[in-house]
Amino acid sequence: MLKQILEAFNEVCNADYKSFEEIQRDYPVTEILDVRLRYEGIVGYTGDIIDLLGECGVYIEE
Repeated sequence: MLKQILEAFNEVCNADYKSFEEIQRDYPVTEILDVRLRYEGIVGYTGDIIDLLGECGVYIEE
């Protein structure tokens, strides 16, 4: 999964991250989720997914 996140960030953000830790340093969890979803073609649903997770008792820090 971390390799896929790296690939997504480097392509979507036109970046050259070498590790997931670098991404975590620069972006909040919600933005990491959003970039990954956009990379997969799922655009505009990040907020809804975060809200759904919250309703299920899974909370993501923004």
